[in-house]
Amino acid sequence: MISIRPATPDDYLAVSVLVVSAFGQPNEERMIEALRAGGHVACELVAVKDDEVVGYICFSRFNSPEGWVALAPVCVRTPLQGKGIGAELVRYGLDAVRQDQAKAVIVVGGPEYYARFGFVFDGPAKLDTIYPQQFTGIYPIAPETASAEEKLVYPAPFEEV
Repeated sequence: MISIRPATPDDYLAVSVLVVSAFGQPNEERMIEALRAGGHVACELVAVKDDEVVGYICFSRFNSPEGWVALAPVCVRTPLQGKGIGAELVRYGLDAVRQDQAKAVIVVGGPEYYARFGFVFDGPAKLDTIYPQQFTGIYPIAPETASAEEKLVYPAPFEEV
């Protein structure tokens, strides 16, 4: 049985090990630590199985536009990938940031994966971003964000990865 809950400082070591293992290098872990230290994290969730952290997702606040958040990273322990844990983390996370009044969520990733959650790629929104446009999706929460024209200003840790 998998449960999903907010991450706590007691989870940070297990999250660190999971993230480095899942990505095969420490860049994302360093980014997470810098996002936490800078007060940019809007939401962190963990998936837990048998009292072990097996999945993780992070949402962080953009410097601009105000009220927008970035989904990054999301990962699941390698032997458990493909079993729906990542999808549940995304669903729970989107619900959590919506309840916290986020206006929109941005993800950089595979359109074929994230479109099923409601992310729109190559839609009416015009987003100026440091990442490739074709992999930048928006999950509009506030109605006006679906067709917004915005420059996405990520917190500094994103540019240091």
